[in-house]
Amino acid sequence: MASVYKINSLGGGHLAASMTVPAGATYKLVSVTLHMSAAPTTSENFTITLDANAGAGYDTLLYSIDLSAASVTDLVWFPDEPMLLEGGDAIDVAYENTDVGTYGMQITAEVA
Repeated sequence: MASVYKINSLGGGHLAASMTVPAGATYKLVSVTLHMSAAPTTSENFTITLDANAGAGYDTLLYSIDLSAASVTDLVWFPDEPMLLEGGDAIDVAYENTDVGTYGMQITAEVA
């Protein structure tokens, strides 16, 4: 069984969370999950971004969704293909959450 690495974020208001791969390690991104207490009404994007250790020229928006347009309260995102992350790479998750809904968010990765 692979070792799992999980970052949890729980709160209300602005969501900004990050999972950084430890130096010298290689991880595989498994999923990002989000639960909102209610569907937002303000148009704002929930984003998942690779903050690459190789530098800003390699940073990549992996996923973006307007939670209000989709009337989303629960979201589960999986990469379409295996995504390997090297030491220093980070997965950043952000959402303005102007409606101040309560959220629970998890980023899950496993040792590759």
